[in-house]
Amino acid sequence: MSKNDIEVAYGDVNLEMLEELTLTDGISGHEKEVAKVFTKWVKDSVDEIQYDQLGSVISIKKGEEDGPKIMLAGHIDEIGFLIKDIDDNGFLRIHPVGGWWGHVLPSQAVTVKNRKGDEFVGVIGSQAPHGMKPEVRNKVMGIEDLFVDLGVSNKEELKKLGIQIGDTVTPRSEFNVLANPNFLLSKAWDDRIGAAIVMDVMRNLKDVTTQATVYGVGTVQEEVGLRGAKTAAQMINPDIAIALDVTIATDSPKMDNRVKMGVGLTLEVMDGSYIGHKGLLYYLQDLAEEIDVDYQFELLSAGGTDSGEMHKVHDGVITLTLSIPARYIHSHRGIIHRKDYADTVKVLTEFCTRLDRDLYNELVNYKR
Repeated sequence: MSKNDIEVAYGDVNLEMLEELTLTDGISGHEKEVAKVFTKWVKDSVDEIQYDQLGSVISIKKGEEDGPKIMLAGHIDEIGFLIKDIDDNGFLRIHPVGGWWGHVLPSQAVTVKNRKGDEFVGVIGSQAPHGMKPEVRNKVMGIEDLFVDLGVSNKEELKKLGIQIGDTVTPRSEFNVLANPNFLLSKAWDDRIGAAIVMDVMRNLKDVTTQATVYGVGTVQEEVGLRGAKTAAQMINPDIAIALDVTIATDSPKMDNRVKMGVGLTLEVMDGSYIGHKGLLYYLQDLAEEIDVDYQFELLSAGGTDSGEMHKVHDGVITLTLSIPARYIHSHRGIIHRKDYADTVKVLTEFCTRLDRDLYNELVNYKR
């Protein structure tokens, strides 16, 4: 197969924005720099930018005064670590922030940042397999057994560099367009791709008159308990909320091929934190068919998304999660597909332009 036989890149996707967004470091509780990137790309398309007290960034496109309020949320935090101890030889012991499987960590590069913002490259230590006993070789190392090597001689060198307990340790990776240009590799797709969808919808609505007021939100601290979604939703008090998040693509070897990359829109029926509003799900299903977007359904028995907190605000919110299938999430490098991204942006942009008080009342009455 020649290069000319490969698929062409699908849709209008701003790779510069995606690269900047994914490669900016921001583990849970330390999302400030990512929020700045979010703001940079949407500020010229919206009427106002606000923040909640946890740091979630809220971009607002105003609609009619009596129109419904819709909240689109993608979380901007990523998983990582905090330094929990430093030994006399200058090796760092780490505490996980978010869910990690120890198997994916040895020999991976990380970025350590001190309180002044100085960055240092390190590597998570690993053993050579030579002479290793089978029971050791086959064991997945726990986080408590791992350490970061910054290439220093002792603890005093780290002190001079301003590195201390509580400093952040973030996965270090690169952004790549793969052999088929629709497959994009980077760190932090969970959930910078969801945040990017929110950003692109807000950018698409720049010169569009909407009856609904649209709140495009980059939420914080999702990986440690959906915390930013709760505070931002309390602040907004939306009528409708849609979370954008990754899900596990099951189209790689030894998986069930149920949730595929490159289909288009993925409608999440439920996950471990919420049950999707069927009226909204069916409406978006029909809308996708109308505007010629392919779709698939997903159902997760465990795990949660920002929908888990948004749907419980005040007297309840019409809520749904739209998923972006991804491979190898919660590691240093994941893969997403351009079609899933671009088609989700297309459906949401159209939905925001159509949402008015009558449609909202129709969705409300679905439950009555």
